[in-house]
Amino acid sequence: MWRIEFTSSEFLPTLPEECQGNPGVYGFELAFWLARMLVKQDIVTSYPLGEDWGWLIEYVSPAEAELTIGCSSMADEGDGYRGMPIQWSVFIRPHISIRQRFKGVSHNAEVRRLGDAIVATLLGAGIKITSSEAEVD
Repeated sequence: MWRIEFTSSEFLPTLPEECQGNPGVYGFELAFWLARMLVKQDIVTSYPLGEDWGWLIEYVSPAEAELTIGCSSMADEGDGYRGMPIQWSVFIRPHISIRQRFKGVSHNAEVRRLGDAIVATLLGAGIKITSSEAEVD
């Protein structure tokens, strides 16, 4: 899995805490912004979908690799409403079928390409990456 972390006040929630996936679990604004920015690079994702850990957008690459982009805060309940920067995490998880695994199919190139696009998008918005790991299958 590929993951980056950063701290920002840019994506703080607009709806109240009770509208979030769980207390202190934000990410819709980040996921929606990322979907809008990626489409400018011809990377078309889904609209954000909620999970109990945050929000995700789905992407199918031209090579038909299915990837999930997860967006979540690492905050305590109420932190998103104080106007202060909070820590965020974005990850990419490839979906590889059993058949693809048996054939030795890897989506590493697609994960790296998408990860590079996400990093460039965040850096272009003036957001400094504080941590990253790129362990792809």
